[in-house]
Amino acid sequence: MVQFEGKYQHEKSQNFEEFLKAIGVPLVPRKVVANSNPVVEVTKDGDTWSIKMSTLLRDIVYKFKPGEPTHTESMGGSAKNVFTIENNVIRQQQESPTFSFDVLREFTDDNLHMTMTHVESGTVCHRYFKRVK
Repeated sequence: MVQFEGKYQHEKSQNFEEFLKAIGVPLVPRKVVANSNPVVEVTKDGDTWSIKMSTLLRDIVYKFKPGEPTHTESMGGSAKNVFTIENNVIRQQQESPTFSFDVLREFTDDNLHMTMTHVESGTVCHRYFKRVK
């Protein structure tokens, strides 16, 4: 199994601004976020995982145990998240009152590739990160 834990620096995105538009991010924050280069940090403590994405506007942190629902705040209010882990992929399914999305985080020894899909519109984006630690 590939090592998930570590820090990953954003390198490039494809169709990310369209994804943000699909989930309802307003124009100015959408432009700022789309042009940022976040760092993703994945850690594990016992059977609890944490995925932290540090952006220009804020840090987004997901703490979870695979298969157990967890709740976070999103633009659409409280969102239910379910994470699963299989082989070299962490899958996140998020449902909020205004939108749903599916995120596949695929890890290799050197990289993290995120595929994000807005369920209602089918809008898909890809984000690529390089392991830095």
